[in-house]
Amino acid sequence: MEVPPSGQVATPQQARTGAAEEAPGRWAAVRRLGSATGRLSAPAATGLGSFLLLAVVLLVRNAYLFSTRIYENQDFAANTIAVLQAKHFTLLTGNYSKEGFYHPGPAFLYVMAAGESVLRGLLHVVPTPWNGQLIAILLLNAALIAAALAVLARHARSRWVTLACLAVVLGFAAVHPLPVNSAWMPYVYFTPALLLLVSGASVAAGQTVDLPLLALSAGLCINGQAEFLLFAPVTVLVALGALAAAHRHDLRGMFRGRARHWAAGLAVGALLLFPIALNTILHWPGQFGNYLTYRRNLVAAHAIHHTLGTSVRYMLRYWWPGIPASTAARGGFWVAVVLSVLALALALRCPRPGLRRFLLWSLAMAALMTVLFVYFARTSMTDKDITNQAYLGYFYWAAPLVVALVAVAGAVVYLDGRRTAWLALAAVVAGGAVIATIAPQHRDNPDDPPAHYLGVPQIPQVVAAMAAVAAGRPMLITIVRNDWMDATGVVAYADRAGLRPCVIGANWSIMFRAQSICTPRDLRTGVPFALAAPSRRKPRPGSVVGRFPAPPATVVLRRGVAGT
Repeated sequence: MEVPPSGQVATPQQARTGAAEEAPGRWAAVRRLGSATGRLSAPAATGLGSFLLLAVVLLVRNAYLFSTRIYENQDFAANTIAVLQAKHFTLLTGNYSKEGFYHPGPAFLYVMAAGESVLRGLLHVVPTPWNGQLIAILLLNAALIAAALAVLARHARSRWVTLACLAVVLGFAAVHPLPVNSAWMPYVYFTPALLLLVSGASVAAGQTVDLPLLALSAGLCINGQAEFLLFAPVTVLVALGALAAAHRHDLRGMFRGRARHWAAGLAVGALLLFPIALNTILHWPGQFGNYLTYRRNLVAAHAIHHTLGTSVRYMLRYWWPGIPASTAARGGFWVAVVLSVLALALALRCPRPGLRRFLLWSLAMAALMTVLFVYFARTSMTDKDITNQAYLGYFYWAAPLVVALVAVAGAVVYLDGRRTAWLALAAVVAGGAVIATIAPQHRDNPDDPPAHYLGVPQIPQVVAAMAAVAAGRPMLITIVRNDWMDATGVVAYADRAGLRPCVIGANWSIMFRAQSICTPRDLRTGVPFALAAPSRRKPRPGSVVGRFPAPPATVVLRRGVAGT
């Protein structure tokens, strides 16, 4: 017992209460945080928790980005040339295509610009700007995957199912690391494609709350790659058609009490499509005219002779849990058959009607993407691409992953409520996170960039040498025989340094953008340089300004007029 100054007797419990009242702010912040966390819905908690876990895995796996100076070349530097425009909010087109046009929209390039500006320009937590670009893509990947898992959690209403699906995602990241660890554009499209399938299935199953996610994923896909002008609209139309079919006796029911869902979806879609529409209006018909020209040229050149069977085998490569080489099609066939049959059987027997409907629509969306992908391969991939290039289908890994998620969700729902299963699944997630963090990366095709990209350390020294020779005048760059891979790095670095590099030849305007092509004034006042492989032409004595010894394209930067 305690006796206060008033002389009244207080019990220990009353004394503790009084002490708490004397210091009301001591634990107030902690209590507010706990209260806020407790108010989170299961989908929101799943999304937040998944994002934090995936972000930690990706950042720890790529911890070298916080200490290693990386000076980009190849496609990464070509994107940087566009990112520098995005930092001034003047970019209206996407990344370049080897087919001679830009992809529809700049959304991913603005994400990279934000990463560079914040992480390097504002916070200085990375040593070079490109590191900030990659970290921004890593965080975007974590957010999009977390959003997909949150959608699944809304339908499953089971922590067991959610944990199991998170484990599957981590397992996929261990087997196929680059789709979530690379800033190379063919990999970047994977996570939006995954969210497109999952949110499309959710909307088709009646959840209009996921309309903003459907608009976000479809908009990102369309921004990223011209081929998604087929995939994304068809997926959205099928999802909305299924929603309308479910309300066919009362179409107003789709909107009653759900106006904010539709408004948010329209707002997100409008934001992502605005740059594409503006570019089309200002430069009619924008990139769409180039897409039509490409299709006409493809037909005129008779570049497609492969059969439907070849296209199906190309699709099956991505079902094999390994490198999607041409030899993977046979194994991929059996994986696709077994996994699809298992997933369908488990989805049909799912004891929860709401979850069963979502799982079946998820399989339908994966099947739709498969059909569209085979059609795209048959009608738009050249014989050379379908034989030698795997990157055109990296986004399609989303379909096998969705089927795997359906199979696991359909099986684990029977374990709901079992404490031992909960502990086992938590252990699997923890192990999956560790494996996804340390699993080695590998190239999925010999022509792809290095799996662990470190850039070209010689770029700053070479640009400094060029600037010394140019003495404030424009640096006129001739690219000899298509040796462009280090030229993009030179132009990007020099642009950041406030110099005036430009490339001679309008044929390079797609890769280097119009602002990096030499003007008549540049040609009159500038100093000429040439980039060429040393094996192609022996440089004159004293003409070498700098060298890039690293593969894949060992080049020499020579002072003097190209061809001398």
